[in-house]
Amino acid sequence: MSLRVMAAAAKVQWNTSRRAPEHMSILITAPVMSVIFLSIVRYNDRDDLVANAVIGTGLFGIWFVAVDVAGGVIQNERWMSTLDLVLAAPRAFALVVCGRILPVMLIGAFTLMESWLVATAGFGAHLSVRHPGIALAALIVTLLATACTATMLATFFVISRDTTIYQNALSYPFYILGGVVFPLSVLPDWIQPVGRVVFLSWSADLLRDSLSGDEVHDVVPRLGAVAGLGAVALLLGIVLIRKAADRARRTGMVSLA
Repeated sequence: MSLRVMAAAAKVQWNTSRRAPEHMSILITAPVMSVIFLSIVRYNDRDDLVANAVIGTGLFGIWFVAVDVAGGVIQNERWMSTLDLVLAAPRAFALVVCGRILPVMLIGAFTLMESWLVATAGFGAHLSVRHPGIALAALIVTLLATACTATMLATFFVISRDTTIYQNALSYPFYILGGVVFPLSVLPDWIQPVGRVVFLSWSADLLRDSLSGDEVHDVVPRLGAVAGLGAVALLLGIVLIRKAADRARRTGMVSLA
């Protein structure tokens, strides 16, 4: 039954996103970010970090789209005065949110391809995936974990009438703690354990390793870490959104009235 709810929500979001050009804005932003990251790398003669810049831009796009849609789902329902009806439905609202985030993950995944094209065509970089199976598995698990984590963070959007504040606040800390562009090893020692709680740090490491010619160790446990963190986030999201929805009903913050 939960899968049917998520599938129905995904269909609604797909039809919505096709008519919403703003959901595609990351496809314009991502190449610009790629140029910035790659220019920094090339200016400092660090061609060994080209893969970091490409993967970083891709993960940047995936997370941006997830947070943007998570906030947009709540805000649009609130503006159309249908949030009350959705929250009153017998199905868990968190599953609806997660289902609506999932299809737009494909838009975020395209940013990885764009970044790759910018690196090869614009900067003459030669990148090859030495472990395609690992790269594909890491990308798929990352997309699912992203949707689950964004669902948990949607709690902030339920209790706030201005989702933009939380959308901005939930973006850049995850890029840093997730080691999106540069690995956690370059951060201070005291903050590295915190970064390991962010699933993006595991995803970024796996994707970077899939481009290297070296043998990739502990693939299954590392994929499990991404999937596990995503699953925990979804469970927390179901509980927290329910509590946030109850609070919003009591305080009259469900609608804009």
